[in-house]
Amino acid sequence: MKKGILGLVFGLVLCLVLPLSVQAVIINGSFETGDLTGWAAGGQAGVQSSVVFEGLYAAWIGTVDFNDDDTNDFTGEGGTEGYTNNWISQIINVSGMASLSLYYNYYTWDYAGWDEPGFEIQINGNPVLSINAGDIDTTGDETSLDFTGWQLFTYDLTNYPFDTLTLTIYAGNTGDDIIQSWVYIDAVRLNPIPEPSSILLLALAGGSLLAYRLRHKK
Repeated sequence: MKKGILGLVFGLVLCLVLPLSVQAVIINGSFETGDLTGWAAGGQAGVQSSVVFEGLYAAWIGTVDFNDDDTNDFTGEGGTEGYTNNWISQIINVSGMASLSLYYNYYTWDYAGWDEPGFEIQINGNPVLSINAGDIDTTGDETSLDFTGWQLFTYDLTNYPFDTLTLTIYAGNTGDDIIQSWVYIDAVRLNPIPEPSSILLLALAGGSLLAYRLRHKK
């Protein structure tokens, strides 16, 4: 009898979990393929393993330049003027999802008045997050490398009217190709809305387990 009850609970939990996991359709959202498989990209963008939020890899966009020598540390190329020239993008099926989330870590050598924005997230071509170099600058000049640390961005999908969206992430310089800005992106995820039937199944599972325990206390 005990095995039967536990089996029922396990089966109901599977019914809850499996339909939701099938709906998560972001391709390579944590970049663990070690490349940009599943993403369109342009300009200076790729995948690296030195600055990550989770796992082994994270994406980078813009001119990564820890030494402030105007050269991309990953490619050896010079800086790219115009932040919209460096980007990654993916068309994502968001049907039945509560939100889209990702982690970002924005870096810049620049300061107020420049690289505005130095990092931007767009949904269907509309900016939903923009960060300027001046927003995180600490010295008022290019002598310090400033960064946000890993931050969570979430886009609410509960009232989103379409089945798909286009996520595009830009980063880099705006008015010059000398003082560098870039961003790391990791853990791009869809967060599902629990279906009413799944909530009912979970409640039934909990009720069955409670009833079993009460009967065996007598």
